[in-house]
Amino acid sequence: MNKHKKSWLIFGIIMVLLVGGITVRYMTVKQSQANAANEEREARELATKYLVTHYKGIKRIEFSILEKPNRFGGGSYGYMVRINGADEITALIEADNKKDFFANKMSFQGPHYPNGSNKGLDRMEDYNSKRDWKKVKIIQTKKESF
Repeated sequence: MNKHKKSWLIFGIIMVLLVGGITVRYMTVKQSQANAANEEREARELATKYLVTHYKGIKRIEFSILEKPNRFGGGSYGYMVRINGADEITALIEADNKKDFFANKMSFQGPHYPNGSNKGLDRMEDYNSKRDWKKVKIIQTKKESF
């Protein structure tokens, strides 16, 4: 009888530890997914603010998947963007690392215009931080590039 109680006790402890471990793992995965989604949203907003304050004529921005450096440090942190619709203007907004990107030390490579026309997108001569970026339609795609 005593041996039978010990085996049930050990089984119960193992089950509690197993269920607890699975629960903790599930919660950490969900938390990391939420953190990644918030990071992407903040990065999109920052890139949108950059474009709207430096260029005129932006109505819609389509973002690729957020590119991050690999675990060995290769690559950059940034987005490919398509401005004002289908294949009109593509550009790359990037920084060497996450810290520089969020410190607004990003570089803007492009825009690349098809057939040499600028399609109504002009660089502003004066930096205008008061432009409302919330009027711009922001679209997130699952593509890595355009």
